[in-house]
Amino acid sequence: MCGISGVVGVDDPSLLDEMTDCLTHRGPDSRGTYHDDGVMLGSRRLSIIDLGGGDQPIYNEDGDVVVVYNGEIYNYRQLRSALESRGHTFTTDTDTEVLVHGYEEYGRDVFERLNGMFAVALWDESAERLLLARDRAGIKPLYYAPLEDGLAFASEPKSILQGGLVAPAVDTEALTYFLQLRFSPSQTTLFQGIETVLPGHVLEGTRADDEWTWTDHEYWNPAMADATPPSNPAAAVEDALYNAVERQLVSDVPVGFYLSGGLDTSSVVAMAAEISDEPIQTFCMGFADQQWDERADARAVADHFGTDHHELTLDGSFVRDFPEMIWYADEPKRNLYPYYVAQEMREHVKVALGGLGADELFGGYIYRYSRLQEYEQLRDTEPADTRAGISETATRLLRAHLSAEDLDADEALEDTSLQRHIDDPARLYVLLNNSDVIGDIEVFRERAFGESLPDELVPAEWIRDRGGGAGGQSLVERSLDWDFQTKLPDDFLLVEDRMSMGHSLESRVPFLDNDLVDLALSLPQSEKFGSGPIGGTTGKKVLREAMRDRLPAAVFQKDKQGFTMPTYPFVRDELLPHARSILDDPHIVREGFVQDSYVRTLLDRDPAEALTPHYKLLWKLVALEIWFQMYIVEGAAGPAEIEHYYS
Repeated sequence: MCGISGVVGVDDPSLLDEMTDCLTHRGPDSRGTYHDDGVMLGSRRLSIIDLGGGDQPIYNEDGDVVVVYNGEIYNYRQLRSALESRGHTFTTDTDTEVLVHGYEEYGRDVFERLNGMFAVALWDESAERLLLARDRAGIKPLYYAPLEDGLAFASEPKSILQGGLVAPAVDTEALTYFLQLRFSPSQTTLFQGIETVLPGHVLEGTRADDEWTWTDHEYWNPAMADATPPSNPAAAVEDALYNAVERQLVSDVPVGFYLSGGLDTSSVVAMAAEISDEPIQTFCMGFADQQWDERADARAVADHFGTDHHELTLDGSFVRDFPEMIWYADEPKRNLYPYYVAQEMREHVKVALGGLGADELFGGYIYRYSRLQEYEQLRDTEPADTRAGISETATRLLRAHLSAEDLDADEALEDTSLQRHIDDPARLYVLLNNSDVIGDIEVFRERAFGESLPDELVPAEWIRDRGGGAGGQSLVERSLDWDFQTKLPDDFLLVEDRMSMGHSLESRVPFLDNDLVDLALSLPQSEKFGSGPIGGTTGKKVLREAMRDRLPAAVFQKDKQGFTMPTYPFVRDELLPHARSILDDPHIVREGFVQDSYVRTLLDRDPAEALTPHYKLLWKLVALEIWFQMYIVEGAAGPAEIEHYYS
């Protein structure tokens, strides 16, 4: 695991040093750079495999192909064996070296052969070609900024900004999307001029006569997976998960495991406990509020498998640590509490395995899927004119509700907004995406958005562009596709990467192993939810069957909770005192991103649990103000004490 950075079209080694050293938290063990003829590559290494011989950059035999990369390639031994049989000579035992020799053998197609998580920058001096590649699921991040005479890239936007090649400014379209969905669009960032290499894509740059030409290539998307399901899906899932965990246990440093006591993390722990010769180390974070605390569930699973179990409790320091979390995330997110469990794990291990990806692949978000199934049944049973009447009535109700300016009753806006868009799958998906969504985009514009945010942008249109399967799929199947292609990489995997790497901890995700992903994508909806109505514990049916004989019965009886904090008590007791100072005269109001009246209403009123949907947005606005000061006003200067961000 590493942090990578680089620039082409610019000759300034000191610039590369600044960009690379900005990523030291991602790779504190060693540092390496390459600089030749207007091409600069940098790496900060977190050594996991071949501790003494894997420092980057890595070269081929002739020294004309050079690579820096972030991630792990789990099938590197098989690839290495095949390449050696074709005459390639390896000088290290690191997985990184298969990239340069694989490129020599297969060209750009090498990335299709990799089973792992990766963000790669590979320079072919002879062909004057730069390849920037990202893994299929988007586990590892990779950003780039087009320049007048070249391009800058890095594992994190802060590296590009600190190099001074891009002036810090807000992309207001991306911000509109972010404020409704709580994550940035797949193809771009909140920073104007900084974009992302999409999952399963390679950005290719070629130089001729000092001019750069850029081409985007897609080497994988979910539609490319084999659509033929196995004859025994549960047995196939069990075998694929076992093999994925076994592959991802490869490490020359200690490995630990996230454990919540739920199905996903418990399944990974079950496989690892069987594979490992020694007791494995497991970790769980909890809260004082028993409603949100999963430590007892995790402890029961840990006892069942005899793990060396560690627990920690969030102790009220979140607001104090919030600026540092935002700095690591590069986004004004609120769901950054994995920071703490990563911090605890790094005291004991250097690699962590968790359960991310299972919900998106096997159908874990039961509430959303059950609501979508309801609306699909309504669409199937009611004629078009009836549906149009429902939509028109809902629109009138929505406008009447907004004119009353009753924030306390805004929880009802979910149903009203859903009824407005009964025939629009992407809009329905956005409205049910997460608990931060308080209603249709019009609700945000009326209640909270300022004049600088675009009037016509509809975030659902960007979701629609990111796949969502064929028109013949059910709403649930399309939602699963959007979950995998947007919410997973743009929200959950981003948080997982940034909070773990902020503590120099490598986080691995066995459920996103290539073989397991392909298998999950081949399964029909009935294997994930059964054939009846979706609800209760119907989600992840095939995974439950696969693990039935491996896990304690209590795991299957546990309701899905998700890793989240209790919003209302946190806002009331911890956030509001700081929010009143941070948002007293904030930049985000002066810049026209947010209405002052909305902020004042939430801050001046006595706390009320009925305002919880708005408190989630308030939490994001506090984060946005801190982020704006840190990155836009101060030019990515790094985090300070919370009082530094008071107005």
